[in-house]
Amino acid sequence: MKIVFVSFICCSCCWFCQLKTEPDRPLQKIASLHIDTINFKTQVQPILEKNCSPCHFPGGKMYEKLPFDKGETIINHQTVIFKRLKKEEDISLIKQYIQQNKADN
Repeated sequence: MKIVFVSFICCSCCWFCQLKTEPDRPLQKIASLHIDTINFKTQVQPILEKNCSPCHFPGGKMYEKLPFDKGETIINHQTVIFKRLKKEEDISLIKQYIQQNKADN
């Protein structure tokens, strides 16, 4: 009986210690059940700023036609978006963003 109680205390303590050092861990497990949400402002826009500035951002010559600081532009003009992107991980991330937002609409 004492061994079982000690084992329970140890396991509970380890779980609690892990929770303290990794506070988001339980939420990450829940979030991993769903597709990771791609954030336009923090993940997609920096890629576009790096590859498509200054033309498609405020003050640029293409801003009025295709403003790349708006998520809707990216979703509605995806064939144009990929012309200047070289890195596969950037393309993949933006494709995920488009897919996730098509599902939401």
